Amino acid sequence: MQTSFTKVFLLLSVGLAPLGLPGARAAASGLDPAGQPEAVVRPAAGAFAFVPLEHGVQFAVGGVVKNVLFYTDGVVRVTANLGATYTTQPSLAVMARPERVALTVEEAPAELSVRSSRLRVVADKTTGALSFFDARGQLFTREHQRRPAAIKPVTISGAPTYEVSTTFTLAPDESLYGLGQYNQSYMDYRGKEVLLVQTNIGSVVPFLTSTRRYGILWDIYSKMTFRDEAAGATLWAESAPAGVDYYFVSGATMDDVIAGYRRLTGAAPMFPRQAYGLFMSKERYKTQARLLEVVRSFRQDRFPLDFIVQDWQYWGGDKDGTWSGMIWDHERFPDPAGLTKTLHEELHVKLMNSIWPSVGNDTALARELDQHGLRFAPLHWISQRARIYDAFSAEGRAIYFKHIKQGLLDVGVDALWMDGTEVEVGGACHDPAEVERDIKGLGVNALGDFTRYLNPYTLVTTQGTYEGQRASGDRRVFTLTRSAWAGQQRYAAVPWSGDTTASWETLRAQIAGGVNVAMAGLPYWSQDTGGFFVNYPGKEKNPEYQELYARWNQFGAFNPIYRIHGTSIEREPYLFRESAPELYASLRRAAELRYALLPYIYSLAWQTTARGYTLMRGLPMDFPDDPAVRHRDDAFMFGPALLVHPVTRAMYHRGDPLPPTIPNEALKTPEGEAGLAVQYYADINLQTPAGKTIDATVEHAWPGPPLANPPPGLDRFDHFSARWSGFLTAPEDGTYEIGAEYDDGARLYLDGKLIVDDWSSGPKRYRGAQVALKKGQPVALRAEYYQGTYGRYFRLTWRSPEELRALASRSKDVDNTMETYLPAGTDWYDFWTGKRFKGGATVTKKCPLDTFPLYARAGSIVPMGPVVQYATERLDAPYEVRVYAGADARFTLYEDDNETYAYERGERATFDLVWHDADRTLVVEARQGAFPGLVRQRELKVVLIAGPESLAKSLLYTGARTEVRFAR
Repeated sequence: MQTSFTKVFLLLSVGLAPLGLPGARAAASGLDPAGQPEAVVRPAAGAFAFVPLEHGVQFAVGGVVKNVLFYTDGVVRVTANLGATYTTQPSLAVMARPERVALTVEEAPAELSVRSSRLRVVADKTTGALSFFDARGQLFTREHQRRPAAIKPVTISGAPTYEVSTTFTLAPDESLYGLGQYNQSYMDYRGKEVLLVQTNIGSVVPFLTSTRRYGILWDIYSKMTFRDEAAGATLWAESAPAGVDYYFVSGATMDDVIAGYRRLTGAAPMFPRQAYGLFMSKERYKTQARLLEVVRSFRQDRFPLDFIVQDWQYWGGDKDGTWSGMIWDHERFPDPAGLTKTLHEELHVKLMNSIWPSVGNDTALARELDQHGLRFAPLHWISQRARIYDAFSAEGRAIYFKHIKQGLLDVGVDALWMDGTEVEVGGACHDPAEVERDIKGLGVNALGDFTRYLNPYTLVTTQGTYEGQRASGDRRVFTLTRSAWAGQQRYAAVPWSGDTTASWETLRAQIAGGVNVAMAGLPYWSQDTGGFFVNYPGKEKNPEYQELYARWNQFGAFNPIYRIHGTSIEREPYLFRESAPELYASLRRAAELRYALLPYIYSLAWQTTARGYTLMRGLPMDFPDDPAVRHRDDAFMFGPALLVHPVTRAMYHRGDPLPPTIPNEALKTPEGEAGLAVQYYADINLQTPAGKTIDATVEHAWPGPPLANPPPGLDRFDHFSARWSGFLTAPEDGTYEIGAEYDDGARLYLDGKLIVDDWSSGPKRYRGAQVALKKGQPVALRAEYYQGTYGRYFRLTWRSPEELRALASRSKDVDNTMETYLPAGTDWYDFWTGKRFKGGATVTKKCPLDTFPLYARAGSIVPMGPVVQYATERLDAPYEVRVYAGADARFTLYEDDNETYAYERGERATFDLVWHDADRTLVVEARQGAFPGLVRQRELKVVLIAGPESLAKSLLYTGARTEVRFAR
């Protein structure tokens, strides 16, 4: 509030001297190497002082120095420390520098405010808490009024730094999204706690997006947590040498907010057109001949395909010293250049190869890195003759890329799959605590200690490969990586969700995770369609898994990047043509729909590059004021037109529920005590005895440090084994199902007979056997378990005769209906039938295996092409332009050469499709731009969908403005 006591200063983003502030010295005119002003105002207890800066203000209160710096008129950077920063490193994530913004500074008795044309930031002069308002005075959010931040000096690895946290007060009706992916089935983080540490199946992107149209990017790289509770939402970081450092990004829409994040961290470049088709991948194709056989089988079957992926060990074995040396085993891959030539020229398929940051000792790459001290000492888990390279070093990145180019790119490899970029060192790559321990155990990198740089390895390693490829050619870069960080999109790097385990629960979590990656600002994301690990009995022949695979593929076809991958089973779609025709038909229909949508997808990819758009969209992005969509975690928008609601439950082949844990009263130790005796071993083969105890029931989910102590007698949480022994007594005569649910390996003996035998590494699964037991008769029971690289879970189970009878009589009736909520504020059309619905209601649809709920928004345009075998086939083919009536609509169709960066030099073309609903007219605007190879004329079949009956008209578009009018 401006009063007679208010001091007003106008800042025009030029260097200013202090304007009469007692005791203040000249303001800093620029940023220090770490990107923020040095302390000008010195903190003094109980006093408030401020000074204008070139791009904002600096003030001190309560011993804390705080900077408020405008990067644009809607984006503000906030830093806070105790008067000193302990770093000279620039930001890894943020590339932008502050723009020239006209600012007004107003000082009143209780507050200081800095205002641009779009944003007003107000500092409380007592506590320093900041509040953020839009130009109309509406509150976005505020730091906690009494305790906005905690800043604690600490020493880590012998160097000073800060442990910091900031708390924000949220509105009761506010929802928060983003932060990356954590294998959870929820999207909204209200009331949640999240550990921000990279893992195999967890990707960290420290950007939050709010339904109140703002976002917060934390520019700190250490371990962090997010916690929302009654007192507010708190972000905490273990090591922040600059202190608190975050960016507040405002906008009129959530799209504006994400576009603001990309202005800070970099635009996502275009991928080659073929990257929007299908990637076929498997762990793994073992020979050059087998890889070519698979691609030829796709072509013979006429199933669409654009990329084939060569997973690990094409260089040699996992135990020798050739690991990821950017070389080929010439016995199994005798002619890499011939391989790529055949793929490109005969089969029209691109090749992606897997590489790792761990480099085998017996490679030229390792020897050159070691000459400069650019590999860390700890050995990589899978090959005891490989070590991680220092991607934080520019020299390390240059050496690494040199060998990629020589060994892979120069023989025609088109894209890189950078695996293990969390960075993975030890084997327990799913557990955050152990990944944290392993990364910190690497010691010090070229920029500093790994406590500070725990999370961004993926960013710097993809930086090296992107910059190397951009400097050495004009072909577009495409990289897949198993981790994510803020800014990674600028390096053409796509995260995927890691080594998932096939289940309906996992499929559901993938939807929420993919959407949250997108709402954290990264526009491209992928996952292993079908699940990486498949533990269904009978594997790919299991009917329940086949149903899951069909539904998962329907989801995958609407991912930004469409990719099938996994281990354990055969999963190439053509294999199911004869053996599982319903599955095959479903896989094919979804893939062909993906390819038909390529004009729509590729045009939206351009909007992603040029305007910061997001293709895979949480429903709140388009309907932020509809409270009914805030917690819809299993549906999303795919571009502006299509609402996708994947099927996430079994309809036709429902598996049995897991059996309950064996109760305490049914178990006795050898000495007659309740429960089972357990002996732990300090190895995975039951050879080195450690501690003993008695388990009342056998049900363990050991959480790991710091949440629990190791099992008795052990000093660690991984690579141990255990043996339980005692007796099982049945409460009634009959047939029981005795079994175990576990990860890694388990064996189960009953009355001396081996009834479960699965001593192999792997994620959580269940095995059991039916046995006849007599009431009251004790039967000897022995269970064995080993924990290797997965999640430390073991449980003994049974099903009683009554429960088995209930299972047998369970209804086998099929329920294939899906209920979908259609957001309010618009009408919707069933994509398959054209039936129209009012928004704000739930509708029901029957879903045979080849159909799933897919709805088009009224007032949208969807350009579609023909079904093709690869994305660049028939580039001159006619387009079907679907217009969904009910509101005005606009869509920009984009074209370029599909392969190079000539689009950055202006070699591209667009034309707008504009629907005027009132007079039922589609205007095809004049083409803008051109490029070599442009299709100068194209047939457009305009299909008007206003209900079950559609209307169609065709025209030959030559680049001039034209209209298509439909009678009422």
